[in-house]
Amino acid sequence: MVVFTGTIPRVSDLSRRHVLAGGIALGIGALMGQSAAARATPSTGAPSSKWRDLGRLLPGRLVRPDAPSYPALATPRNLRFAAMMPQAVALCRDADDIATAISWARRTQTPFAIRGGGHNYADASSSRGLIISTRRMTKISVDDRKLQAQAGVLNSDVARVLPQAGTGTLMLPGGTCPNVGIAGLTLGGGIGPNAPWAGLTADHLRQATMVTATGDVVVTSGRRNPDLFWALRGAAGGNFGVVTDMTYELVEIPVPRATTFLLEYQVGGTNDLATASALAWQQIRRTEAELVGGTWTMSASTGGVRARVRAQVLLPEDQARDFMAPLLSLPSARQEIVERSWWETYEWYRTPISPPSSFWDRSLFIEQDLDSIAVERLAGVMQRLPAMLADSGSVSSYGWVGGRVSDPAPQSSAYVHRAATALLVMSAGWSSPDSSKTSPAPVPAGVRDWMQELWETAYPSSNGQSYQNFPDPELANPLAAYYGVNLQRLTQVKRDWDPQDVFTYAQGIPLRA
Repeated sequence: MVVFTGTIPRVSDLSRRHVLAGGIALGIGALMGQSAAARATPSTGAPSSKWRDLGRLLPGRLVRPDAPSYPALATPRNLRFAAMMPQAVALCRDADDIATAISWARRTQTPFAIRGGGHNYADASSSRGLIISTRRMTKISVDDRKLQAQAGVLNSDVARVLPQAGTGTLMLPGGTCPNVGIAGLTLGGGIGPNAPWAGLTADHLRQATMVTATGDVVVTSGRRNPDLFWALRGAAGGNFGVVTDMTYELVEIPVPRATTFLLEYQVGGTNDLATASALAWQQIRRTEAELVGGTWTMSASTGGVRARVRAQVLLPEDQARDFMAPLLSLPSARQEIVERSWWETYEWYRTPISPPSSFWDRSLFIEQDLDSIAVERLAGVMQRLPAMLADSGSVSSYGWVGGRVSDPAPQSSAYVHRAATALLVMSAGWSSPDSSKTSPAPVPAGVRDWMQELWETAYPSSNGQSYQNFPDPELANPLAAYYGVNLQRLTQVKRDWDPQDVFTYAQGIPLRA
């Protein structure tokens, strides 16, 4: 029985051509918008006649800088890369449009990038040439346990479709930011608060359709082009081609009701309470990671630091309180504990939509709990937060891995971080200058020094790996950090599917390891 089928009404042109056999549906979007840059020397741009040619090939779908919609379509989520603005944005409707845009870019040697949700933390979805946008590809459907969606589908679209006015019983584990595209989320693995009990978003992928550099449309699954299917589940976007459609198998929601916890510990003059909260959080997750998904975050506060836990527990409130007792026994400045229906919990965990800003996030996976000395050292660095960061500097332990994420072997898909029990994320955000001619814009010196100290303090407690969906331009050896022992196989898939290295960017999969 069809639960829902339709097109998310976020764009004015909702007509579609179904060019893909079987009507599979979903594609690129991106928490990291999946991306690719044509292998060509960037220039000041193609002659205007060439842009007119592309406009004729994509009538009414090529947006140039003088168009009112250009700023919203062209500006990246991370304003550190705002100087890298394109000469045009191609609003693609389907795989045919994508193939046309790629063919034109190759023929004219115009640099290009693919952009879906547009949340790439680095420059992989930005270009000074052409941005190939999938924002008009918004068809999404649910049939029995299968979810199909096109390339422009975002987390917020999935959140509108699955609840069915609170009666839905199926879900797809994913992220919490509404404007992240689920394709980019999937292609990098896909962690989130429900991953500990349900697995990664990529673990639920059953079929994908991809446009190659030569314009061919290929379908991949566990049986069809299995090596490509293996690579698409964790290698991040824009490495082998442009994924246009995905099919997922949904999972039954585990409980009708869950309990949400928002706990804040304000510390003045000592870091003992912040350290105790970190150790308690780790103890709870170590007890049974599948029951709890959430984050522990430490930020600076007057006279000390502030610790915060935001979590969902898959238990009724009385049992959840017992489960969270190591944290609840600590003196807390604020507690918000509420038992909610499943879909109310799902909505509670979604974050507000935030505007573009300048930020730098770094990540490290950990396989063993942080000890008290490590947490105290991190707290000491936090107290030296530069004034310009104000409330925009933090370190967090993401309990969005472990549990069932760890069940598959590290080499079962391109996502290699199966042994991790948490993801440590270091974040800094600051006000951008009115204009910057360089991309990326330089990190303010004080911020860079502080982030480097935070990194050096955290690194010994990690396994040295980083999350490919939080790309970090400053990593010394990004490919090893993102892909570990899977890198060699990924380079072979690259040679098989993109031997001319058409899809390439600074931290993309190379032809040779």
